[in-house]
Amino acid sequence: MKKSPRVLVLVDWIPKDDDFLLDSLRKNGLDCDCMGINYNTAKWSPNNKINKMFSHWPRCLWGSIKAFSRRHDYDYVVARQQIMGMFLGLLKLITFSNSPNVFILTAIIIERSNPFLEKLRRWFIAISWKKVNHIGFITNAYKILIQERFKLSETQLVHLKYPIVTFEKNHSGFKPDSYLYSVGLSYRDFHTLMAAAKKCSKKFVLATTDAFLKGLTIPDNVTVYRNTFGNAAEELMKQSAAVIFPLERMSSPAGEGTLLNAMCYGKPVIVTRTITTQEYIEDGKNGFLVPLKDPDAIIDAVNIIFSHPDKAEEIGRRARQMVLENHSMDLYAKKIAHIIQNSIQETST
Repeated sequence: MKKSPRVLVLVDWIPKDDDFLLDSLRKNGLDCDCMGINYNTAKWSPNNKINKMFSHWPRCLWGSIKAFSRRHDYDYVVARQQIMGMFLGLLKLITFSNSPNVFILTAIIIERSNPFLEKLRRWFIAISWKKVNHIGFITNAYKILIQERFKLSETQLVHLKYPIVTFEKNHSGFKPDSYLYSVGLSYRDFHTLMAAAKKCSKKFVLATTDAFLKGLTIPDNVTVYRNTFGNAAEELMKQSAAVIFPLERMSSPAGEGTLLNAMCYGKPVIVTRTITTQEYIEDGKNGFLVPLKDPDAIIDAVNIIFSHPDKAEEIGRRARQMVLENHSMDLYAKKIAHIIQNSIQETST
């Protein structure tokens, strides 16, 4: 009887037995355990950078060391957080070890403004990735960009379409009498959103934290929900007419999970064109792509949505269909399992 590959899924939170990814990986033939670091980062705070340096990253390093100590018990260690996968790659490098096989599920490299720190960080990434077997990227364009930047081999890189748990999300669609909704934390361009709202008669609702409201002049037609997360933020999205994602970077991923959630609810979405969003959105067909820092383009898209409610509903319906067909957890887990099983088979032969 063929033995199922043994896989350790490494996370930077308190692990749960009913995790959707674990369940899907097991359904696709992998024998999975999960190891976490008993750390809860559900709420963002302005102190997170300090928190990561002095608490989160050391915990991730310790979790990676524990996983490395059990490397002979597993065929693969799947790191759901890239920092844990990089620590594992570094441990393999400094110990001259070829095990464990390491799979980083989502690699996102945000460029820093400090040239010295950016150079140092890229050096660390480059050496740690030398011993990582597979690195997942959420779009092809971003995968190609990082491959060229770090001179990586084609066999290391994997396009893993961002998964969401779709069965909970009913189609709520376009609601013509409701508000325009925006949500998020890092890398959101709320200055451009406020500029658009100031020129627009529609109602806006924004869910974020005080840290991302600094320096903003909030128009009277904008209602802000501070520190609203989880189910409360989802409910605001469900009851909205459409969802706007203004982003401040064109060459870095940001907000893909929330964008796909909105699309899965059948909402017409307006999003800044970036290296990742342009692979999810066909402009005018399942959403609207707008240029960077262009409030007038946001208003033009809003006017189209409210002037043509039937078209807005159809756009939302196409958006939902795209997500259901391409971004389920089962498809995501199936590809991971296929890569791991093929890799083990190639090694054994």
